[in-house]
Amino acid sequence: MFFENQRLNNDIEKVEENLRTNVTSKNQLLVKAIADTVGAGGKRLRPAMVIASSYFGKIRQDRLIKLASAIELLHTATLVHDDVLDYSPFRRNRETVYKKYGTDMAIYCGDFLYTKALLMLADIVPAKHLTIAAKAVKTICEGEVDQYRDKYVMNLSVPSYLKRISRKTAVLFGASCALGALCAKCNHSITNSLSKLGFYYGVMFQMIDDYRDYKSGDSEWGKPVFNDLSKGILTLPGIYACKNNKEIYQKVENYWRKEEKSNEELQDIISQIYSSGGMEYTENYIQRYRQKAFREIEKLPKSEARDIFADLINKLHI
Repeated sequence: MFFENQRLNNDIEKVEENLRTNVTSKNQLLVKAIADTVGAGGKRLRPAMVIASSYFGKIRQDRLIKLASAIELLHTATLVHDDVLDYSPFRRNRETVYKKYGTDMAIYCGDFLYTKALLMLADIVPAKHLTIAAKAVKTICEGEVDQYRDKYVMNLSVPSYLKRISRKTAVLFGASCALGALCAKCNHSITNSLSKLGFYYGVMFQMIDDYRDYKSGDSEWGKPVFNDLSKGILTLPGIYACKNNKEIYQKVENYWRKEEKSNEELQDIISQIYSSGGMEYTENYIQRYRQKAFREIEKLPKSEARDIFADLINKLHI
């Protein structure tokens, strides 16, 4: 397993089992699509955040596993819909639902997973806390629209980028920690620190993902490299380079305008982004959020759970 802590690994295995056995449908085509999606694996970071946060309090294990499973389903639903929007044939080195079953089926599958997740949450989360999950889903949708709006936008600012990745990625990490803590009846101080910690982790996670998109070779996370820039999406390395180098700005603009795009042109742009200092700029931003996350960890009681979060942050590297 991905995690150093055996207790966490054991609980994640229970989440895996719950996803395999309880996320199903009477519709056999949907069953196949769900099995392909849920069975595609992944690091299960969001359910791990739920579980580790709950260790600061107390919660019945069956409720914890259901809560962590629901959060993973929300995340999986966003990925299924993302693959449709991005026309992605592969994720985690496997065919996507979109590629294997088509657009319609992928949309139905994503909708089903959203619904299943919300039903699971409604069964275990007090009504006053359900808004956390609902607002997270709403915010993720807004983040996706932000990214759609920002396609082929050359003058994208760093604050706009940060807002986009906060909505698109970080908010669900923060919500995962908050729900884990609240459902385990943690006090306000612990819950607040965990929520911030999850959010900062999510920002760092997305920045590292964007950073890796500029690296040559196969992506460690099972995604094609240079994917964002080739599809008109500027992330932090490119934003910095275009802002500080007119030649790179012009090359990116010209590349995006062309109907026939060459790989050689793209490689040249990537090389210039490297030499512009865009990668180092992104590394510094990642380090800022790492420090923010560790400051929240220091506010938490010394415990096994605190060590788990420190390990999660240390494992998140370029």
